[in-house]
Amino acid sequence: MEPGDKNLPLLLATDLDENFSLLVAEYGPQLYAFALRMTMCVSDAEDIVQIALERAYLALQDYPEQRIHTLKLRPWLYKITLNVARNYISRSKLQALSLDLSLEEGVLDIEDESASPYKQPEIAVEYAERRRELEILVGALAPCYREAINLCFFGELSYQETALKLNKSVGTVKFYVHRGIALLRSKVEHQEHQLHEV
Repeated sequence: MEPGDKNLPLLLATDLDENFSLLVAEYGPQLYAFALRMTMCVSDAEDIVQIALERAYLALQDYPEQRIHTLKLRPWLYKITLNVARNYISRSKLQALSLDLSLEEGVLDIEDESASPYKQPEIAVEYAERRRELEILVGALAPCYREAINLCFFGELSYQETALKLNKSVGTVKFYVHRGIALLRSKVEHQEHQLHEV
C-alpha cells in the first residue's frame, strides 16, 4: 500500500510496527523541511524529526484503536515536531526559523521548484540571494510571527489548525500572520529604498 493512502490511520491501528514506516515515508520529509526551516541546521533538523517520530510512535502504542482511526495525522505530527523543536532550540539557543520564501507573487508565496522559471544560472543566483536576504528578515521577526507564518505557509496548516498548535485563538493567529507579513513587506521596501539611495 502506498504511503499516501488515506487508510494510513486504519493501518497504524491494525499493526503499528508493520505500518509505521508508511507514516515515516509519508510525513518524514515534510517534518524534516519544517524542522530545517526552524533551525537552519541539517543535523539539528534530523535530530528533531527523529525525536518527534519516536514520540509519535510511543504515543500511538498507547492510543486505543478508535483514537488512531480518527487521528488527523498531519496536524498531530506537526504539533509534536513543533514542541520538540521549541525545546531543542531553547536548549541549544539556536536562532529559530529559516523559511524558503519567494518574492515573485508576494512576500510569502511558496516557490514550486519543479515549476520554477529560475532556470538560467544568473537569474537563479539573483533569486537565491534575494531569498537568503528574506530568510534573514523572517528570522528577525518576533517568535509569535515566525511560528504562525511557518505553520500556515510552510506547514500548510489552516488558521484553525495553527491556532490549535499554538494554543491561540484563530483571530490571534490571523493577526500574527498578517502582522508578520506586513513587517516583512516593510523591511523589504526599506531595504530596496536604501539600495536606490546608494
